[in-house]
Amino acid sequence: MSYKEDDKEGKRCLECGEVLPYGRKDMRFCSPSCKNKWHYQKGGNVKGLKMRIIGAIDRNYYILVSLLDSGITSIDIPDLVQMGYNLGCVTSYHKVRNHDEYRCYDIKYYMSESRIFRIERCQWRL
Repeated sequence: MSYKEDDKEGKRCLECGEVLPYGRKDMRFCSPSCKNKWHYQKGGNVKGLKMRIIGAIDRNYYILVSLLDSGITSIDIPDLVQMGYNLGCVTSYHKVRNHDEYRCYDIKYYMSESRIFRIERCQWRL
């Protein structure tokens, strides 16, 4: 088999840039670890982001459930944030008259500039 003068170096690995060893013509990676790293970086970032958002919404839900179980229906926002609540992670938002209504699964509450209030469970309609 003869190679052209400029093909002596060969193709390079998509992950690390090393020259690919002798093998298949359609080879793109020099090793299985490079292949795994490349595919993880390609799709893993989106999956990780989704998992972090779902985790934050779940954490918010359990904080709201603990407040309801304690009989608390109103709390200052700094106190809520100190408990680990993430204000940016909710499942829905509506503007109701002059209040902002937020929902975290089946729990709804209203938010003012400094406080959330009327924390309550919603009734599901089928």
